[in-house]
Amino acid sequence: MSTRKNVRKKSKEKKPKDSLAIRIAKILYTLVFAAVVAGALLICMETFIRGDFLEAKKWMADNYNPFILNYLILFIFFLLFLGLFNDLLFSTFAFTVFILLLSFINRYKHMFLGENLYPWDVLLYQQMFNLFPELIKEVDKVKLSIAAVGIILIITALILIKKKINFVVFRLGILKRFALIVVSVVLIISFFVFRSTPLKRLFNELQITNINWNQETNYKTNGFILSFVLNTESTLVFPPQGYGKENILNAIKDLESKLPAEKPEQTLKQHPNIIFIMSESFWDPTRLESVPFSEDPMPTIRKNQVGWLLSPQFGGGTANIEFEAITGLNVSFLPTGSIAYQQFVGRPIPSLVSVLKEQGYEPTAVHPYFNWFWNRENVYKHMGFNEFISLDNFKDATYRGPYISDFEVNNKIIEKTLSTDKPDFIYAVTMQNHGPYEKGRYKDAKIKFDDSNLSEEAKYNLETYTQGVVEADEAFAELINYYKKSEEPTIIVFYGDHMPFLGADYLTYKEAGFVDGQWSLEEYQRMRQTPLVVWNNFTDEKIELPSISPSFLGPHILDLAQIEKPLYYRFLEEFSEQMPGYTASVKNDTDGKLYKLTPEAVKPLEDTYERLQYDLLFGKGYSKEALFGSGGSK
Repeated sequence: MSTRKNVRKKSKEKKPKDSLAIRIAKILYTLVFAAVVAGALLICMETFIRGDFLEAKKWMADNYNPFILNYLILFIFFLLFLGLFNDLLFSTFAFTVFILLLSFINRYKHMFLGENLYPWDVLLYQQMFNLFPELIKEVDKVKLSIAAVGIILIITALILIKKKINFVVFRLGILKRFALIVVSVVLIISFFVFRSTPLKRLFNELQITNINWNQETNYKTNGFILSFVLNTESTLVFPPQGYGKENILNAIKDLESKLPAEKPEQTLKQHPNIIFIMSESFWDPTRLESVPFSEDPMPTIRKNQVGWLLSPQFGGGTANIEFEAITGLNVSFLPTGSIAYQQFVGRPIPSLVSVLKEQGYEPTAVHPYFNWFWNRENVYKHMGFNEFISLDNFKDATYRGPYISDFEVNNKIIEKTLSTDKPDFIYAVTMQNHGPYEKGRYKDAKIKFDDSNLSEEAKYNLETYTQGVVEADEAFAELINYYKKSEEPTIIVFYGDHMPFLGADYLTYKEAGFVDGQWSLEEYQRMRQTPLVVWNNFTDEKIELPSISPSFLGPHILDLAQIEKPLYYRFLEEFSEQMPGYTASVKNDTDGKLYKLTPEAVKPLEDTYERLQYDLLFGKGYSKEALFGSGGSK
């Protein structure tokens, strides 16, 4: 009996405290271990994102300062995990999974959309979850297996070490744990808002710059973690200088006096159908002059082309082109790299939809993909579309490659115009020619070319892409042939949302000599232009347009439809007469002269444009009624 009492007594006795030397050794061990883990995961992350260890190694050597800052950020994040979980083994596991998951999402977002992961993407976490099953299909199973084995080996090694070496088990008391969490959070926040902290000086001394005008270069130069952190300050939009009710109302009075309403010279007996077709990645591949094509892949588009659309995006960000075309607003006034649909359209917003709806139009959006993609299911409601025909409505549709064919989109457009007595406004976005342009997507490629200057990857990218152009052109020909015979007056506006992403680092474009990577204004413009067609079946008059931004299409279409333009569209017309091409990367005037910065003569109009956009999208809406009339309230 006494023996049992002695055992219980001994078990209740407190374990002797570690000596100061052992405590210091434990702390040093933990810090060294955290440093090793952070470094190893940084190398793994950049290798996976860049697709090659040698590329990651080259980045570390060529961009030493960004590499060190990426490392410090990961190190501090690991300390935060340690403070939260208070267990070295589990913290390492959780942190490893977290970093690999970020790497995975960024890699495959880039594959699907041609863009990296941005801070504002977390606002659409539902879209990321919905996209996850699609990403899984594209995962490189070998690399995923290697990553899984790596994680298992790390965990196994930790368990073995933990059993062999007692001082690995380093746990903090509540106060010390709380202090570690607070310090880590403060340091992390200071990175995220570095411009208002002492870190600003460090960033300046290390010559760290957020290359927000070219996010592809930003992520390649600064690394994923640092670029992500640098972009967080772009998630907020602040009122432009001079924004306020009095200034907005004064600007409205000034516009009303300078831009009086004008009735159309002649009016059609009935409003024409207005059909926008934003063709996925549509571009003219014959602009690669060094590549000999066997025949013209886009004869119908070429015959009807009226000019060039100057897209604000390259290779992805379709929703931003759509946003500009429908609203007349401009993404140049938004944080670089942001997606308006994801971040900023959270309430009813006046647009071409509301203007035409006021004229008796039936507005419909068509897109043969998931309705949640780019948050369209919510945004279209805010814009006033009565119906959204999405993937769920394309039952038993024909696919070309992994996506629904352009001809199926034609069918939905025709069905809609047949089913309504009202004039239709249809905004259709195609999907067939979405990248990546994998080898062998089409077994019956029509266009042939042979260019020894192109690598194998560039050749199959271009071949697959060009066949998509052929079929987009054929679908357009089918549509205009139908409406040529229709008794309903109809306008069709056709353009590519952006140029295609044909290989990492502009692979095909560089190999074909289309760009050299020096990024002059001429190259920026060249990499933003897509063919623009404005066709109708009620007049032979063909309009000619300069290189024009999507934001400024509205006034031309309202004129062609012989519909009186609200004040907002008269303002857009005035702006576009000065600067029809307006993007963050490059701007052009009506004579084709290129600018990086807005010329002084256009600055007053630019300032007004920015204030009006803020008022309509974020502000109190002081200008809405005057700019849109009753159409602004829909």
